[in-house]
Amino acid sequence: DTRLERRVAVKILHAHLADDAETLARFEREARAAARLSHPNVVAVFDQGVEGTRPFLVMEYVPGANLRHLIRDRGKLSVGEAVTVMDHVLAALSAAHEAGLVHRDIKPENVLLTSDGRVKVADFGLARAIAGSTVTTTGSVLLGTAAYLAPEQFELGTADARSDVYSA
Repeated sequence: DTRLERRVAVKILHAHLADDAETLARFEREARAAARLSHPNVVAVFDQGVEGTRPFLVMEYVPGANLRHLIRDRGKLSVGEAVTVMDHVLAALSAAHEAGLVHRDIKPENVLLTSDGRVKVADFGLARAIAGSTVTTTGSVLLGTAAYLAPEQFELGTADARSDVYSA
């Protein structure tokens, strides 16, 4: 961000997806939903826009690795490390749920770990405002990562705060 002189991350929607109205609307909802969250364990969203025909998000840059990379490189976490990471992940989810949002895609790749020990949950791209529960499918597309989906997401096509906790 040259105007404010800070390092940021920019998420750009693939060109072939930008032509799909539903995907574009979901991407724009991500910006609005994530921008409403203000929590130390949630990656902050600073801005959203379109450059030409390419929608983008400007987000907090989080230096470090994700949980998947850490486990791959180091092996399994100790019980204490795992509990510490989960404490931060669940705090982020709690803030999201209090704001009326379901993440819908909690997985190790969306848990960012900084070199100074901070934990941040990223990619609220599948988050939707919740009123009770929300539909997980759009047409025949299941939203989320199969290995981490709660059973009700597969069976009923619904997700709520409990589904996020199950995935975590």
